[in-house]
Amino acid sequence: MKVGVVSDVHNNVEALTYALDHLRDCDLVLGLGDLVSDYHVDPRILQVARERGLVSIAGNHEKSILLHPGSQIRSTLSADTLDFLRQLPAAREIDLDGRCVHVAHGAPWDDPNDYRCAYVLERDLVTLGRVAATTRAEVVLLGHTHRAMTVRTEGTLVINPGSCGEARDAAQRLTFARLDAAAGVASVFLVRPGLEPERLLQADF
Repeated sequence: MKVGVVSDVHNNVEALTYALDHLRDCDLVLGLGDLVSDYHVDPRILQVARERGLVSIAGNHEKSILLHPGSQIRSTLSADTLDFLRQLPAAREIDLDGRCVHVAHGAPWDDPNDYRCAYVLERDLVTLGRVAATTRAEVVLLGHTHRAMTVRTEGTLVINPGSCGEARDAAQRLTFARLDAAAGVASVFLVRPGLEPERLLQADF
């Protein structure tokens, strides 16, 4: 089984389309939240997500639209768009050929009724250990930081595919990920419009 992963797209139709085109051979493509932004929802991004069968969760931006008392955009959105956002779960668990994969936006302990999400960073070993202890999953997929990482902690591989829409690292890189269960390899790739994606990170699981 092959699983594609995108996160923090923030309405970037071009980058999402690029990633999905290069993940066509995947059996499933997961979205880790923040497909949209809490100040703008591009209808084209929802159309791409629906047409390409993206299986998503809610990020802090989707939750902010729905939950924040000061949301300026909620009342301007169509019923169809609001239904799309409301149907996104806060987390998922999937079976990847016998491996348990936990999917969350910020951290596994984020409150689904609070628009705020925790940051899990590569250098924060204490928080990474809490991720492993909280889920007991073999693989945990997280977004939110806009920074790609593959870190093994206490027997759990924690993967952040980075952002496929709004770069925030020093190199201004957009990225996405692929998990190949048969090969036991997780890879993070750079978005390179007009070119083939370049592998940035790789980890065995």
